[in-house]
Amino acid sequence: MSPYRMPTMKTTLILICMTSISLAADIKCLEPKGGASRLVSVSGAPLAHTAQVMGEGADLQAQIDSAFARVDTALQCGGSSLAKSAKLNVYVTQNSATAEVEAALAARFKSEHKPAVSFVTTALPDAKSLVAMDAVGVADGEASKIVAADSIGGRVGKACSVMPVGRRVYISGQAEKGDGTLADATKQTMASLGHTLEFLGLAKKDVVQVKSFLTPMTKCSEAEKEIAAFFKDTKAPPCVFVDWTSTLPIEIEMIVAAPSMSDGPTVEVRTPPGMTTPAVYSRLTIARHPTTIYTSGLYPTDPKAAPEAQLRSLFTNLKQCLDLGGSDWMHLVKATYYVNDDELNKQHNVVRPDYFSPRLPPAASKAVVAGTGHDGQGITMDFIVVPGEP
Repeated sequence: MSPYRMPTMKTTLILICMTSISLAADIKCLEPKGGASRLVSVSGAPLAHTAQVMGEGADLQAQIDSAFARVDTALQCGGSSLAKSAKLNVYVTQNSATAEVEAALAARFKSEHKPAVSFVTTALPDAKSLVAMDAVGVADGEASKIVAADSIGGRVGKACSVMPVGRRVYISGQAEKGDGTLADATKQTMASLGHTLEFLGLAKKDVVQVKSFLTPMTKCSEAEKEIAAFFKDTKAPPCVFVDWTSTLPIEIEMIVAAPSMSDGPTVEVRTPPGMTTPAVYSRLTIARHPTTIYTSGLYPTDPKAAPEAQLRSLFTNLKQCLDLGGSDWMHLVKATYYVNDDELNKQHNVVRPDYFSPRLPPAASKAVVAGTGHDGQGITMDFIVVPGEP
């Protein structure tokens, strides 16, 4: 069913709770519950993006506390803090860890300010870690005056980078197989991303975050080495790593600041030279709206339903989020899909065209992973969007 033919849901069925906290930015937490909000809207402030930080400690609770402390430290490097976080991405090595993380989030975020939160189950770069996190936080002051510190925990890249208010670019995952090794595939993929930056008229120093989907995680250091080599003339930005199942060793996406980019549509999609234009996602999107909206991870309403029914309930959930945030299908900027069910993976490609505009699909990365953070759920997705036209 096309979203344009879907029946309009009565507003009385959607409970909307908007709260603002006293920050330099306008930040709204929509439908806060437990330790997370359904979505978070931020306008008028730089956004600090952290690296993936690992939990340390003898047990899961100790590691959760450690991860919170480390991501708070990373955000502070960018003039923000965990208390000002807008989006929190959580990486667990077992689905069973999610409930304990959610309880910790509820205990930490007791006020109406709660970040949007997403989960994925994955091996981690540090084999001893059970949980890891990265975050986006609202930064105080001007991004140009904030100097982010080096990495936390000895990983590649800065602990935090700050994206100034203004235009930004979300580059979908790019992948080059190279000679088949993780090291060469990373080298060739970073070179491809370098060409995309050149196509956009942007520089390596403009990259705010690099996220890699790779296999095997046990060789992550090889990918880190090649990423560091690519940014040899400027410190590598914050990096995030997710273990995936693929015939390709690695796929890499980027978030890039583009404050000097020319005026244009609120959301614009482009295809770099030499690349095909996909039907259900964009190679990259340019966002020019001053407001950024983050959703929490979305899941099907009934994970026992048929795959198509699960996916349509998932997109209905997304439509409700778009309505809640004052957005629409034409203002999707970035999507992340995690799947660990073959049939859901196949059907996802079939169902998406019923909802996304063929002219403006979001930039996206889809990864087959060990789990979605919740037992029984075969797919989760989260989005970055901007408000629709007034």
